[in-house]
Amino acid sequence: MELFKYFSSMNSFDVVIIGGGTAGLMLARELGKFKRSTLVLDRKDNLLEFSFNTLGSFMKVEDFDLSKNVIAQKTDTLVFQSKNIKRELKADNLYVLDKKKVHEELINAIDKEYVTTKTSIHIKDIIKDKLGNFSFVKDTNNNKYFGKIIIDASGTNGVFSKKIGLREKNGSLATGVEYNVAYLGDPQKMYLLSGKDFQGGYGWIFPLKNRRAIIGFGTYNDKVVKQLKKRLNEILELPLIKALVLKDNDNVEGGSVPITPVLENFVLKNLVCVGDSVSQVNPIVGEGYKFIFEASIMASKAIEKSLKYNDINYLYEYETEWKNRFSANYKRSKKAQGKIYKFTNNDVVMDLALLLMRFRSNDRLIKSISGEYGLEKK
Repeated sequence: MELFKYFSSMNSFDVVIIGGGTAGLMLARELGKFKRSTLVLDRKDNLLEFSFNTLGSFMKVEDFDLSKNVIAQKTDTLVFQSKNIKRELKADNLYVLDKKKVHEELINAIDKEYVTTKTSIHIKDIIKDKLGNFSFVKDTNNNKYFGKIIIDASGTNGVFSKKIGLREKNGSLATGVEYNVAYLGDPQKMYLLSGKDFQGGYGWIFPLKNRRAIIGFGTYNDKVVKQLKKRLNEILELPLIKALVLKDNDNVEGGSVPITPVLENFVLKNLVCVGDSVSQVNPIVGEGYKFIFEASIMASKAIEKSLKYNDINYLYEYETEWKNRFSANYKRSKKAQGKIYKFTNNDVVMDLALLLMRFRSNDRLIKSISGEYGLEKK
């Protein structure tokens, strides 16, 4: 199917990307490599402002052409801690990443000859042409931006993925808050914390350089979400936590990721959805960067092929490749996620779960936790 017969030359691009976050910037970088005229539109005025500034990750940064400068701290041990049981796992690629540096490197790597970025643009609608394809997007000032292919990389907002029914409009969100604190523990150890004290959620401690750390608490329980900061302050008073961190400021950060069924449809006509707009965060890991980066690269290859051959059917190769690599893994992870949410507020069950982990090998557990278990490159 041809992309367009009716295509305006004014304010027109091969690709228009809604969202200059994780997915949008990776797509822009890759499309610039293909020398495709690309427009990135973002509602923020600063692409380097985040609700969270760090994240724990098993991502090999070199796999995505990023330098070691994006690593805020390299650790070698992941500690699972319930009320009474602790399990330590060794990992070769366990990092705390600096989100600002990750995004800075992506922005600097974008070919400005082919990629244009506009900020403070609030997109409100998407319009079809006479052939039924999506022709252009329109902002709140009624400016029109034409693209042969339009990408929703708008994150949890799902500007168009919700509008066209690829993602439910009123889905659940997992929400978290965190502090940057003084760190009293081992800088090589990253913690994941569970049990009744975390009321249907979980906690984390990510070490940073200079004896600092991030401590956070997240949940998808709507009742708990309303009191997240209060709960995190209570968690800071637990003896285990007081032995590891010292709160010395009141600057709280927070954010959300969508909790949806595993989605497998990301394309409609010439509209492509990537990242949190279609919930591509691994259900177990929670860290989306590695998985969203992979999805973005898959999408960029399908987009290039569609443009090269003037046929939108090639866009569906992105869906197929994603399903082949991730679908079975995500469905297993979604089942595990349900069990975790159900039992995390039960100390006995969580203690038992950590005891049972001793019957699994270190490598098998790391693969499962990193989201890599069962994944095979096709």
